[in-house]
Amino acid sequence: MVPEPHRTHPCAQCPWRQDADLTAFSDADMTKLANANGFAGCEAPADAPAMSCHLDQPDSAHPMRLCAGWLAVVGRHHLGIRMALMIDKLPPAAVDTNDDWPPLHESLDDLTAERTRQQLNAPPTASLSPADPPGGR
Repeated sequence: MVPEPHRTHPCAQCPWRQDADLTAFSDADMTKLANANGFAGCEAPADAPAMSCHLDQPDSAHPMRLCAGWLAVVGRHHLGIRMALMIDKLPPAAVDTNDDWPPLHESLDDLTAERTRQQLNAPPTASLSPADPPGGR
């Protein structure tokens, strides 16, 4: 059986990392995470989407590997991932962290609360007034 491609360590900009800049992620990204979310007492169903690393894209060197951070936080609460573990399409270590991993958000609620905090503390984007045309005066 071919194993499910997955990352074995969170990437540098993984949204599940506590040190991630979550302002770089859009509302659409957050909706994707919500659609794939599960937690103790409210498991994601087997047909819920699984989250690939946001750096992986179709037709790239590593297309669509499952996100290591998402697997570690949500994987045990996602029926599709648990089924993949049971039939050896994913190794048990795929849903575990390692000692060399950065701290991860404990839940999607924790991640989205931190994103809101970061957005509120982000410096405003500069905008040009009509008196300031592009390229200066």
